[in-house]
Amino acid sequence: MFRTLAPTRPLAPALVWAGLGLLIFGACLVGIFARPIGFLSAFWPANALLLGLLVRYPTLARPHAWVVAAAGYVAADLVTGSPWGMALWLNAANLLGATAGWLVLRRLDDATLRLQRTTSALYLLLAALVASAVGAAAGCGAAPVYFHAPWTDLLSLWFSTELMNYMLIVPVVLSAPRADDPLPPAAQSTGTSVFWRVAPVSSLLLAEGVSTLVGGPGMLAFVVPGLLWCALSYSAFTASLLSLVVCLWTMAGVATGVLNFTPEHAGDVFSLRVGVTLLALGPLAVACASAARAHALRRLDHAVRHDDLTGVLGRRTLLQQGQALLEQHQCGSAGAAVMVLDVDHFKQVNNQHGHAAGDALLIGIARTIAGTLRRQDLLGRLGSKEFAAVLPGVSPVEAHAIAEQVRAAVERQRLGVQQPAPTAPEAAQHATVSIGLVHSATLGGEADMDVLLLAADAALYRAQGEGRNRVMVG
Repeated sequence: MFRTLAPTRPLAPALVWAGLGLLIFGACLVGIFARPIGFLSAFWPANALLLGLLVRYPTLARPHAWVVAAAGYVAADLVTGSPWGMALWLNAANLLGATAGWLVLRRLDDATLRLQRTTSALYLLLAALVASAVGAAAGCGAAPVYFHAPWTDLLSLWFSTELMNYMLIVPVVLSAPRADDPLPPAAQSTGTSVFWRVAPVSSLLLAEGVSTLVGGPGMLAFVVPGLLWCALSYSAFTASLLSLVVCLWTMAGVATGVLNFTPEHAGDVFSLRVGVTLLALGPLAVACASAARAHALRRLDHAVRHDDLTGVLGRRTLLQQGQALLEQHQCGSAGAAVMVLDVDHFKQVNNQHGHAAGDALLIGIARTIAGTLRRQDLLGRLGSKEFAAVLPGVSPVEAHAIAEQVRAAVERQRLGVQQPAPTAPEAAQHATVSIGLVHSATLGGEADMDVLLLAADAALYRAQGEGRNRVMVG
């Protein structure tokens, strides 16, 4: 679901490709303006940005993407005065490197790519190493031709800058928020004070100030505790973004007045960039582990609260949330209603078609009921073939109308049931439900969930006794 693009009108693909080309063109200009005179850029974000986009949106990974990216690369070099030969050679190497990284990451599952697995950081590091090595190997031959420098110097500088760029930028692109993401822990927790929300990032600012005052070769490590704290406290995207900003700032601080990103300082520049890469790797690994833990806790919480077969609420959660809704709406003018639904003649389905067919029938009925109820209504499974729903903010007449809509929707629904023989086709199964309905107003407006469920159960028994496939009001 996360890895596809929504269908668009015919003009949209052209806009997508144009936007990708312009984005790469702009990223190249940023890198070109960061070049020291006569050599490669000190910071080249275009390759990492292209890799991140191709991996995050796999439907972009078509020949069009490479064509428009190549156009953006070459156009940026040409408009800034680079000769044709150098523009084609270096940018072919750029594309080869990004493509190599894409080939490493393209088959990974979505959770790994979204930095929700403990191994995500290692896969990103592997892809960055491969992409950097391929790009550097393809482009290093240009050193003696265009820069009058040994090819080994260009190999070292290209590899180190690409490794750093990939490890800083790609995680930000892959973990950027999406519309269907759950709320981050800070947004879900109302008990967390503002102080503890801003304390991790404040520690980063303090560490930067201390490193500026102290200086020396150890200043790279001053920010590590703050980055780790941020990785444990914030989302993977926020932690990755902070790592990007802090690492680039740290690199700039170390390099200012000390290093020049040219072959004369190739060894020192290589050491600095690899150090910055490893500085970012630790917090990234912690952020991935923290995201994996949060993802596992969400799945566990969902499993505890929901029925494992039908996906609706489990009995305990339905009673808890239903009681809260009753307390909220019983004092209002409308009140609330509870209905209990039982699948008619369910035992016959199990006997004739097997328990697997019975499970499939329950799943289909649960989906039909959930699709008919309102968004604010609660639906849960009470037993093997019995469901219950809580309808807040409804009058008795409105509750009866909703119950009838549910009964009719189930009756209309054609549910496929597999025949016992493996080669037999699916049979169209028509199921019905009997419904017992009770409104809080009929019990004085003070009844709890247990009382309402008992009253709805009594109405359900009367519905079954009078022929089933009907709604009986208690």
